[in-house]
Amino acid sequence: MTEQQTEQQTEQQTGQQTGQQTGQQTGQQTGQQTGQQTGQQTEEQGTHPRAIPPPPPYQQPAQPPFKRLTRTSWDAPISGVCGGVARYLGVDPTLVRVLAAIAMVVTFPAGPIVYAVMWAVMPKE
Repeated sequence: MTEQQTEQQTEQQTGQQTGQQTGQQTGQQTGQQTGQQTGQQTEEQGTHPRAIPPPPPYQQPAQPPFKRLTRTSWDAPISGVCGGVARYLGVDPTLVRVLAAIAMVVTFPAGPIVYAVMWAVMPKE
């Protein structure tokens, strides 16, 4: 091969490589433009390809059961007031009954009246 043939082959290879690179760049640019246009179209339509789903509806957290002052039906020698107060306070019902008996004797007119009011007002479980 002569020098001219070698130079011609080199120019042809260089031209092919340059053409390939230009084609790749043009393809990339066209792809970017198409992607931008597609993104614009989907945004206009209101759906985005990576849209975040809406949050679930609000649910109140479970609250622990509250204490309720009620008369007991199963621990009721008279009306269940002392048993209900004992359960509400978390103490032994016998202790509450003894304290209630002492309070009725010491504060004679007030003790029985308070007990009668609690009997009328406290709901039975």
